[in-house]
Amino acid sequence: MRQSVLGLRPMQSLDALCEGSCEERNHVVAAEGGDVILQLNPVGALGDITWFVSGNHFATSESGRNIKIRDNRYKGKVYSMEDGSLLLKNVVRKDQGTYIASTLRRTSGKEELCALIYDLRVYEMLSDDNIEIEYEVSSNETCNMTVSCSVKGSDVTITWESYKHNDINVTSNIIHIQDPDPKVVYTCTARNPISNASKSVTPWGQCKKGRRQKQEDYTVLNLIRLKLAGCILIITCFIFGHHMKTEVVASSEENG
Repeated sequence: MRQSVLGLRPMQSLDALCEGSCEERNHVVAAEGGDVILQLNPVGALGDITWFVSGNHFATSESGRNIKIRDNRYKGKVYSMEDGSLLLKNVVRKDQGTYIASTLRRTSGKEELCALIYDLRVYEMLSDDNIEIEYEVSSNETCNMTVSCSVKGSDVTITWESYKHNDINVTSNIIHIQDPDPKVVYTCTARNPISNASKSVTPWGQCKKGRRQKQEDYTVLNLIRLKLAGCILIITCFIFGHHMKTEVVASSEENG
C-alpha cells in the first residue's frame, strides 16, 4: 500500500540523537496487513540513514536498496528503497510508533546531522461487518424509535444519511425516527483515515416486527386465558357434580 500523509505540523522538540530537523514532522497512516513507505527526501543527503523507533536503532539503509538489520525482529519486515527510504511490509498495530531517520545532509555548503520524523499509525480496513446497528422501539402505535450505529476501532467517524430525508434527527451516532416510512432507507457510513464502509437499514421493518410480536403476545395471552377459563369451568362442574351427588345420597338416606 502506498503511504498516505494526513497532515504536517512543525516539530515541537528534537530527539536527543539528532541536532536538528531536516523537515517537518510527517504523519503517516497505513492499512493493517498492508505495506507502507517512510519516504526520504534524498536531496542533500549524504551516506547512510540510521533508523530508530522508540530509541531502538533497528536498521541502517543506504541508497541502492542496501540495508543492514540490527534487530532480528525486523528481518523480512523492513527493506530499503532505491533512495534509502524505508519500506515496512505487512504492518500490524504493534508497528505503530514514532520512527526517526538520522542522516547527514549538506545545506548551504555545510554538513549537519538532522532528523526526519514519522508518526506511523496503523488502522483496520473497515467493512460492513464492522458496523453494528441496534434498535430501540417505543411501545406506542406511532412506533417512535432510535437507531444507533457503532464501530469498534480508533479514529472512526460515523454519519447517517437518507436519500429521501435531508433533515435527519441525529444525536451523535443515533438517529431518532417517528412512524418511519416503509420505503425509506437509512445508511450509516463509518470512516477511518484509510477506509470507509456503509450499511443500510429500513427501520419500518422493526416497527412491523414489534407489532407482530405484540399481536403474537396477545394471542398467547388469550390462549392462556382460554385454558384457564376452561380449567376453572371443569373444576366448577366437578365441584358442582360432587355436591349434587352428595345431596342425592343424603336425601336417599333420609327417605330410607
